[in-house]
Amino acid sequence: MKKLKSLIMLMVMISIISCQQKKSDTTELKVRVIEKEIKTEPNKVVFDNLDLILSPFEDMTEFALEKNEIQIQKSMAKIDRINAEGVFEKNIAPQNVLLLKTKIERLKELINHNNYNEIALLSTEIFEFNISNFKDGSKIDNQIQIEHLDYMGFKNLALLNQNNVDWERLKQTTEKSQKIWVSLSSKVADKNLKDTFDLLFEGLSIGIKNKDIKVCKVFSNMDLTLVDVLEKSI
Repeated sequence: MKKLKSLIMLMVMISIISCQQKKSDTTELKVRVIEKEIKTEPNKVVFDNLDLILSPFEDMTEFALEKNEIQIQKSMAKIDRINAEGVFEKNIAPQNVLLLKTKIERLKELINHNNYNEIALLSTEIFEFNISNFKDGSKIDNQIQIEHLDYMGFKNLALLNQNNVDWERLKQTTEKSQKIWVSLSSKVADKNLKDTFDLLFEGLSIGIKNKDIKVCKVFSNMDLTLVDVLEKSI
């Protein structure tokens, strides 16, 4: 009803104000609409840029673990394309862009030799490197922490896929991510989700202690699934 009354009043006002005033009012309305959209999703561009520099390496890891050569090549082509478009320069701290490109060249060498285990490992490391060196990370701190949890799942799976599993690196990666989770968990309202993450880290700890590859793979895959839930809950 209030909206109807406001609309009637506005129609009366329009009949008595000048064309210039109407133009001014329209401009102000457009500005308010734009301001509202910005307030609703202030960091959409930042999220999109983060996804640009992370998703190809996430895909690369998955395809390397599956030994899917065709999809690995497609992911590499995507990386080459965004590299040529200057995406890394726009989003990675300047002093680290050269180091990133060196890592990408090394990734290409591994792909040329179909070294799937090492491709998976290096692509996860580049994934984490990009998270840590993302220019606008401070604007989306929660998402950055979530990406680090995502990294743990991929890194653990890559380590578990090596011929000789480095259990110490598995332990270090897991413990580092657990600290991130402790910091992030205070912002999670869903108690069931919090409890599940706590159990996940407990399960990984037991699996690593017992050097149980199967158990560690189950919990590492569980982490990747839970991260998707976490993104919608925080």
